[in-house]
Amino acid sequence: MKFTKIIAMAAAISVCAAMLSACGGDTAEETVTSAETTASVSETAAESIETESETEAESESETEAESAEESAAEDETAEANPLMPLIDAIISQGEWPALMEVTDQQALTDFFLLDPSNENYTNMIVMQNPMSANMTEVIIIEASDVEAAKADLEARQKKAQEQDAFYPNDVERAGASIVGTEGNYAYFLLTNTPETVEENLIAAINAQ
Repeated sequence: MKFTKIIAMAAAISVCAAMLSACGGDTAEETVTSAETTASVSETAAESIETESETEAESESETEAESAEESAAEDETAEANPLMPLIDAIISQGEWPALMEVTDQQALTDFFLLDPSNENYTNMIVMQNPMSANMTEVIIIEASDVEAAKADLEARQKKAQEQDAFYPNDVERAGASIVGTEGNYAYFLLTNTPETVEENLIAAINAQ
């Protein structure tokens, strides 16, 4: 009788053990499956975020580049001096030292004795060789009152001759410099060959 009970109890324990094992296996499989699914979703989300970030970065970079190009074009247009074609016309002939446009208002007023805000000046351009040992200047003023502009340039010429020319070659060039007018333009030419430059400038003015 006792032997029969022992066998029954052993059988019951075996059944319970089998059931627990099966439940444990299912749970483990479910846990692994859940972990894999979570990892897959996380990877997809990360890839999506990374792709969106790259797209946004590329879009921002392209926008910044386009904005910079537009700004540069606007600055170039705003800064283009309408008298520059006349300068280009004369320096394209003969040999010239490097010239740069002077735009600093204090330099224009104090050194060249020309007021950029002068209402008589429609347009003005001042070109200068920055090397003091090779004094070269070309100044062109488009003005309502050309004779008044010419008087301003004569004042600049006098200062160049009496104060600014230092080296012997500069003194010679300043002494041979020319102030003149053509149409609505007054000009000051301090160069190696001012007569030739004057002829080329007048031709460029009349060719406009």
